[in-house]
Amino acid sequence: MRYGANRPATAARELFATRNITEADGELWLVALDSFPSALNLTRQGNLDALGLDDRVSTGRIDTDQRRDPDPLLETCGQLSDAVFDWWGGSLPPLLYRARTMPATGRSIALGRWASPRGTKVGQLHEAVALLSYLVLRAGFTVPLEWIA
Repeated sequence: MRYGANRPATAARELFATRNITEADGELWLVALDSFPSALNLTRQGNLDALGLDDRVSTGRIDTDQRRDPDPLLETCGQLSDAVFDWWGGSLPPLLYRARTMPATGRSIALGRWASPRGTKVGQLHEAVALLSYLVLRAGFTVPLEWIA
């Protein structure tokens, strides 16, 4: 799984930062999960502040050209991953996160190989007409017209 979220539009914003979906993206799979395993919650600003993290930990967009060496964020993330690995007995939990650019109710999840949720609804992106229509009409996306015509 590459991107997960509590709403399909949230996952789409995460995956397609430019809000442009092309023919090549049509074969991507959409999966609705039936359950959510316990996760390390990195959505609350208080948690991020306590850990000394900023929004870059959620977006993964670290500007390597302008970063300080050593980068305090990368140092903190390294320490956090070591601690989490130990806390969960050598198997990393899912990470629940939210970038500041997401709607306040949006949540994303990063699942590792140890998480085993089951899919209840599965289909390819080009078949998700309702989602694609919503993305075009309400979220400013562009998609191949034949998918929604």
